[in-house]
Amino acid sequence: MTVTLSRCAVLAFVLMPAAGPIAAQTAGGPAPADRDARRLMQRFVEDSAIVPGGWAEGQFAYADLPDDDSRWSIGTLLAFKVTEQMEAGLRLSYLSVDADPLPEGSGLSDIDLYAKYRFHGGAGRCALGGLIKAPTADEEEGLGTGKVDVEGFFACRADLQAVTLAGNLGARYNGDPDPPLPAANASVLAGGALLLPVGAQITFLIEASYESERLDGAGSDARLTLGFQGVAERPGFGLRGGVGLPLSEGAPDYEVLFGAVYLY
Repeated sequence: MTVTLSRCAVLAFVLMPAAGPIAAQTAGGPAPADRDARRLMQRFVEDSAIVPGGWAEGQFAYADLPDDDSRWSIGTLLAFKVTEQMEAGLRLSYLSVDADPLPEGSGLSDIDLYAKYRFHGGAGRCALGGLIKAPTADEEEGLGTGKVDVEGFFACRADLQAVTLAGNLGARYNGDPDPPLPAANASVLAGGALLLPVGAQITFLIEASYESERLDGAGSDARLTLGFQGVAERPGFGLRGGVGLPLSEGAPDYEVLFGAVYLY
């Protein structure tokens, strides 16, 4: 776990401090607004991009868990520009969990509410933000903990001529669930990504993400996600998708992500 955290943290630290200086040295690169609609998959929220108008996405996710367990969800992600420097949004889903011998079932997930503010800058910009998890999921069905979680994060981007570099760091207070669920721990987040624009609409994504253990015995969750996005201009509709691969024992054996996005 220590090795994985170190690798992810180093990647995030390298990308974030380098964002401003590298971008400033890249003459002729696209303006940040040109890339703001090209987004991360695992860390959509924990990203310094501000959606140009609005983002409405229908999402499907399937995770193959150890011991022949599984989890899938169908949900929505909504984001909108509050001001030129601020974005807010929410995400929720219908979730189904098959995880014997733990509680298992299906129903409404927890609801994440977030907001972030991006500081003024050139092609390299940074943002501060926060997220609150409303405990709407049924903990007796194994869908959540029944407690409020609170997260804070810091993120930066550098929009270069051929690639966008993104990095994020964060901390999360996880509410301690009632027995028989295991005790909760405060967790640390780190991530880094390369976004590769191809033409006016297509973006390829390589994203590494890490979160330390939320619940006792769950292990840290480190993943490498390879994805694409097929829409970058508004108004417009397109698809995006990806595959998540495990970098730690606490991550799913594999994950499949799919989304249908409308930019407005």
